[in-house]
This record gives sequence, C-alpha cells and structure tokens, in this order.
Amino acid sequence: MESSAKTRVVAALVLCAAAAAVAGLLLLQHHGEPRAVSAVSQACGDGQTSGCDDVARSAWSRVAGFPVAAWGLAFYLSIGLLLFLALAGPEALAWPLALVAAGALASALLVDLVLLAVQAFSIRAFCWLCIGTYVLGGLALAALWPARRAAAGANASFAAPEGRLALAGALAGGVAVFAFVFAANNALVQRAALRQARLLGAPAGPAAAAPATATAPAQAAEHAHEHAIETPATPPPGATDDVAYWREQAQTLQATIDDPAKLEAYFSARAQKEYDSAKVESIDLTRGLLKGSAGAQVSVVEYSDFLCPYCRQLAGALSGFVPQAGGRLAVYFKNFPLDNSCNSKLPRAAHPGSCTLALGAICAQNQGKLEAYHDRVFGSELKNPQPADVVRIAAEAGLNASAIEGCLDDPQTKAALAAEIAEGNRLGIHSTPTVYINRKKLPRLNDFVAVVDKEAQKKGAPPLGR
Repeated sequence: MESSAKTRVVAALVLCAAAAAVAGLLLLQHHGEPRAVSAVSQACGDGQTSGCDDVARSAWSRVAGFPVAAWGLAFYLSIGLLLFLALAGPEALAWPLALVAAGALASALLVDLVLLAVQAFSIRAFCWLCIGTYVLGGLALAALWPARRAAAGANASFAAPEGRLALAGALAGGVAVFAFVFAANNALVQRAALRQARLLGAPAGPAAAAPATATAPAQAAEHAHEHAIETPATPPPGATDDVAYWREQAQTLQATIDDPAKLEAYFSARAQKEYDSAKVESIDLTRGLLKGSAGAQVSVVEYSDFLCPYCRQLAGALSGFVPQAGGRLAVYFKNFPLDNSCNSKLPRAAHPGSCTLALGAICAQNQGKLEAYHDRVFGSELKNPQPADVVRIAAEAGLNASAIEGCLDDPQTKAALAAEIAEGNRLGIHSTPTVYINRKKLPRLNDFVAVVDKEAQKKGAPPLGR
C-alpha cells in the first residue's frame, strides 16, 4: 500500500476510534453513569441549555430495544476492526477492505441524516455529541473516498482464498464486537437498577434496635459514627506537645477522608443529627396520598416536579421500597413545578410545561387516581408538555379524559395547585425532589431508609428486614 493510502486508512481508523469513544460516553450517559452524565453535561450543557438530555430521554433514543448509542459504538468498533485488518493484512487486500469500510460508512451517513432529521423535527432538540459522531463518520468516509478506485478489482481480490479468509475474519470480528457491546449494555442496565435500589440507602444498623429505649439507639449509633471523624476543639488535659497532638488529629482526619466507609459514616451521622434537630413543620396531609395508608407510622412528603430527572429516579426507588416497608409508610405527593408560569417566585422556567402536568395531578387526585397518573407521567418522555399531552397521558392511565379537559381550566384546580406551591415556598423549598419524613426535612436521600426505619421503631415497629 502506498504511504498516502496507508495514511488515509490510519486517519479513518483514528476517526472511527474517536466516534466509538463518543458513542461509548453517550451509552454510559444513557444509563445514568454519574461520571459520564457529568462529562456529557460539561461538553454538551445540561438538559436545560442543550438537547443532549432531551435526546437521551426521548422515545427515539432506542432502536429494537437497545440504545442508539450502543448501535453506534458497535458499528464504529467493527469498522475500526475492518480498517485494522486492512493495515495488517496482505497489501493486495488493503484497498478492497477499505472499500467495504467506506461503503458501510456511507450507509451509516444516510442513517445519521435520518437521526438528525428526527432530532430536528420530532424531538426538536439537538444532541451535539451525537452530531459529533456523524461528523467523525463523515470525515472517515472522506478519508477513504479514494478506495472507490479499488471497486473494479474487489471481487477478484475477495474471490481468492486469502480474500475469503479476510472477509470471514472481519465478519466474525464484527459479530463478536456487537455481542460484546450488547452484553456490556445489559450490564449497564443492571448497574442502573442497582443504583436506583441503593438511592434511598440502607436500614439503620443493628445498634439501632438493641437498646430498649427509643432514643438510645440513635444516640449510640450517632456517637459511634461521629467518633470516626471527630476532631476535638482543644487538646485533652495533660497534653504537652500541641504540635504533635494536632498532627495526630490531622492524620486521623486524613485517614477517615481516605476511607470511603468512614467518610460515608460521618456524613450519615451528621445528616441524622441535622434531621433529629430539625423543626417539625406544618404540612397539610389532607390531600396528595400517593402510596400506603394515611394511618401509617411514618409519613413521607415529597415535593416534586414531573419533569425533574432526579424526581423520576426517586419515584422509581419509592415504588420499589414501599412494598418492602411492611405498611410503615404513607407517601404524599406535593407538586412543586420548577416553572414560573405557576410558581411565580422562580426567576425562570427550569422545566417548561411542568405546571400543566401538575394541574393534571390535581385533577387525577380528584378522580382518586393520583398514583396511576403519577406513574404514567414519570414513565413518559415529555418536553414542554401541553394540555393535550396531559389528556392523552390521563387516558392512558385509566382516567376520565373528558373530565380532565375541563378540570385543567377549573379555577378550583388552579387554586389547589397554588396552595401546594405556596406551602413549598413557605418551607423554603428551592429544588426538587425535597423530602420530609414525619414533617421534618430529610437532609440526604441516601439516609431515607435508615431514617424511616428509626422513626418506625420509635412507634413500636420491628427493624426493617426482620
């Protein structure tokens, strides 16, 4: 192969590797891997300033049950393998193999144009990283464009034994690559499910149930956890070498920071202490019961926005946890849309259309089907939803759609929503989700299960899991 031709194949290989890297990042982001989500946000902007999050959450983000990013990753890795064979194999097969790669890239470019049209006209948002893979694929095709001159002799090259072997190897390698990528995708699905299951944390430790009194467990656990990172304000009596003493304390502190288990224990203990000392707020629990029984030992109130991705995660986690709680919980749903069209204290609309969905939730309460509506909305992909979208979702959730149409414009519906928003503003809520347990603000969602467990034990319930 001439040096210029080899350079072109190497350039195409590098471009395909870059496209595969971007597709891999988008696949990780699709499944909510924290570092990938952060990287995509830095490169593409968050969901409110770019369309990357909108595209990732849209119904178009999956084809045949798999993320588009997974298909892209498998494709570019397969083309990279083909180009590697072109470089490493017999010189007579270099351009014919490059020609096959160019043909695949040309077909992919047509698919990319369709995906671009979907973003423009169906999703109405653009994922710039996705578009970046389209550009990289187009540049790789441009690099391989001279390979078209090998078309005349390609059949003869592949008819030879070594040509058939090369094609078989490329095909087997491509199948292996696709199998690997889709196996990795399934592993990411499992990781996402595990993260959601862990979102609410674990029950209180064994020490929380051992003493007979209600307050002793919390005090014992808090004392043990605080000492894992505690630094005294002054040296103990009799300490003569202040420098040595503080050096020892600094080393102890650093050891705790370097130990994830000790650091988590510290943050958990600090959050528990903050919760214990929090004020019991006045919260209206006459409406909004979502799950559980009103007479349960522990009341949970979540102030939520139907377009908030973290609220969606919390909704999924609660749906999994409540059945395991053994009747301990009553979960109340309060609308706090981050949309200044109904929440006037907000400087801007972070989630346009969330007020409309919130009105639908009020109407669903009136029909006694809040949970069905709640689950259906959080299971849908929506962008700036309109009243027609609310009616459609309500019908899918089994509500009386015709009644919803009139309810959305009813002054009483708007007054009920305004009351929930006013309550949230009175409590100082400025982000969603915000959770209260027994009318006290929960500092961290990770401590949800532990706090629920301890609060239920105070009222005579056995520890969770027993």
